[in-house]
Amino acid sequence: MISIEPSEIKIKELISLFDKKKFDELLQLSNELLDNYPSSILLQNIQGVVHTELKNYKLAKDLFIKVVKLNPKYTDGYYNLANIFIKLNEEEKAIENYIKVLELDKNYFKAYNNLGNIFRRKGLNKKAIEYYISTLEINSNYKLAYYNLAAALQFYKINEENKNINKYLLYLLKEKIIVRPNSIAHNVLNCLFLNTDLKKNLSLVKNKITNKDFNYILENLQENPLLMQFMKVCPISDYYIEKNFVNIRKEILNQTYKSEIDKTHINFLISLSIQCFLNEYIYERSKDEIEKIKKINERIKKNLRENKKISDLDILCLSSYEPLTNFSWSNKIKFSNELNEIFELHFNQNEIENQISKSIKSISKVKDKVSIKVKKQYEENPYPRWENVGLSMEPRNIKEVINDSDLNLDLKEIRNSESTEILIAGCGTGQHAITTASKYKKSKILALDLSFKSLSYAKRKANELKINNIDFIQGDILDLKLIDRKFDIIESVGVLHHMDNPLKGWKVLTSCLNNDSLMLIGLYSEKARQHIAQIKRKINKLKLQSNYTNIIKFRKDLIENNNDQWSDIKLSPDFYTVSGVRDLLFHVQEHRFTISKIKEYLNKLGLIFLGFEDQLVKENFKKIYTNKVDLYNLDKWEEYEKSNPRIFAGMYQFWCKKI
Repeated sequence: MISIEPSEIKIKELISLFDKKKFDELLQLSNELLDNYPSSILLQNIQGVVHTELKNYKLAKDLFIKVVKLNPKYTDGYYNLANIFIKLNEEEKAIENYIKVLELDKNYFKAYNNLGNIFRRKGLNKKAIEYYISTLEINSNYKLAYYNLAAALQFYKINEENKNINKYLLYLLKEKIIVRPNSIAHNVLNCLFLNTDLKKNLSLVKNKITNKDFNYILENLQENPLLMQFMKVCPISDYYIEKNFVNIRKEILNQTYKSEIDKTHINFLISLSIQCFLNEYIYERSKDEIEKIKKINERIKKNLRENKKISDLDILCLSSYEPLTNFSWSNKIKFSNELNEIFELHFNQNEIENQISKSIKSISKVKDKVSIKVKKQYEENPYPRWENVGLSMEPRNIKEVINDSDLNLDLKEIRNSESTEILIAGCGTGQHAITTASKYKKSKILALDLSFKSLSYAKRKANELKINNIDFIQGDILDLKLIDRKFDIIESVGVLHHMDNPLKGWKVLTSCLNNDSLMLIGLYSEKARQHIAQIKRKINKLKLQSNYTNIIKFRKDLIENNNDQWSDIKLSPDFYTVSGVRDLLFHVQEHRFTISKIKEYLNKLGLIFLGFEDQLVKENFKKIYTNKVDLYNLDKWEEYEKSNPRIFAGMYQFWCKKI
C-alpha cells in the first residue's frame, strides 16, 4: 500500500524546523515533500500553521480548507480553520468550525475555550462562562481557561444556581496571580448564597446564640471551602454577612472568655481572624467586648508570668479584634504551627516591610503642604491592602497591549524602543505597578509614591510574586523633574485629583513623556460622586478628624441611616475596610472633574484624547452610539454621562498623547 504521508523522520524534521522558527526552510522542505505526497494532510496542515505564524491568513485559510476536504473527520484541521476565521474577523464561520470540532471530538477542550472567547467579545458573558466551565470540566489544569473565566466573571452577575462553578471560584481565590478577588467578589458572594447553605446558617445567628446553634453554625461555615478561602483573601463587602460575623465574633469572645470555645472550630477562627485583619478591624465592638478583651489579655500575661501554656484560641480571639502587635506580650510567645498564617500576617509581613522601608530611595523631601497631608494619610493607612492580583499570562510588546484598548491611534505612531520605559505616578500599595510590569515585554517600571509605608507594602508583594522589573521610589509628582527621565508610557490613576493643583501635577507628568508616547489618566467624576460629596460636606460640618474611632462611628451612623441617598456608598468595596472608608469619605484632599474640565485641561497641556479604558463602560456606550468615531468624541461622552450619571463611578480612565 502506498503511503500518502511522509516518513516519521521527515515529519519530526519539519516539527524541529517549526520549533526553531526556521519557517523558510520548513516551507521549502514541505513543498519538496508535497511533490511526492500531494494528498498529505499533515504537510498541508503544517504549512497552514506556518502561514498563520507569518500572518498570511488567507493563504493559511485555503490550506486548512484543503485539509478538511481531504479528511472531513480531521479535528485539528477544523480547529485551525476556525482560528484563522477569528484572525479574519469572520466569527460566525469560526463558530461553525469550532462546533464541527466538538461534533467530532466532544473532549476537544480548546475549542470550548475559544468559543467562550468569541462570546465574551460579543458581550455574551453568560454563554462565555458556560463554555469556560465546559473547558475546565474536561481539563481542570488548563490555566488559560481560568484567566478567561475570571475575565468574564468581572462583567456578568450570576443570578441562578450553578454548583459546578464553586470549585473554579475556589481555584481562582487560591491562585495568587490570576485575578484580584475584589473583581469577582460580587459573583463569589452570589454563588455562596445560591450554591451553598450560607444563608441558612447565618439565619440562625442572633444577638444571643444558643450553644447548640453556635456549634452547628461554626461547623457548617467551616465546611464551606469557598467561604473560608474568600475570608482569607478579600474583605467581604456585604453588610448582611458583616452583621452576622459581628455577632459570631462576639459569641466566640464570650466562649473564649469562659474557656469554653471548642478547638474543633479553629479553622473558622483562623479565617475570621484573617478577615478582620484584612478589613482593618472595621467591625464595631461593644463596651462588654472591650472589657472581655482586656481580661483575656490579662489572662495571657498571667500565664506568661507563671510559665503556663498560652491557648491558641485566646490568641486567635484577640487577633480578630486588633493586631497582635498591639499587645505587650506578642513578641514573648512562641506560636504553634496551627497559627502560622496568623504569625505571618501580624509579624513577618510587618518586619519585612520595616526592613524594605529602609532601602527605598527618595527624590527629595516632600515640601508641598497638601502633599505632606496626603503622605501622612497613606503612612497611617496604606490603601488598599490586598492579597492576590491579576497578572498577565505572558508579557507582550507595547503595540499588542495597546491594541487591546481600542484607541483612536495608528499603532505605527507608537514609539518603538528596546525596553519600554514606564512611569506609574502614585503607585500606592503596588497593584497597578505590578499588573503593568507583568503586561509589557522588556519593560522597566518606575513606581513613585508619597508614602514609604505604601511603597514597602508594594515592594514586599512584588518580591513575593517575583516581579523584578520595578524600581520603587518615594517622592512627589511635583519633584519628578529632578530625576531627569522620559517615559514611553505614564500611568497615573486616582492620583492627580488628590493634589493641591491637579493641572500643575499633570503638566509635570506631560513634561516627562517622550514624543509619540502615551499617558493613562484616572480622575474622579463630579456626577458619579455627588453622593460622596454630600457625605464629605456632612463630615466637614461635624469637624470629624479622620481617626479610627471617628471612621468606625461615622460608618455605623451611615449604616443605620435609612436615607436612600447613602445606599450607593454601602455597595462600595471601600466601605468595608478602614483605609477604604478613609480614602472614600475622609480624604484630606479631593477634586472632582467633569468631561468639560478634562477637555479644557487636555487643550492646555497639548494632549489628544485617545479613548476611555474601561471595556464595560465602552460596551454600554456603544449600545446607544453606534458610530465608531463617537467612541473618541468627548462631546458625545458628556451627553451620555448626563443620562447615565453613575457610568464613571470607577473614575474617568482614559488614554491621551502629545499633539
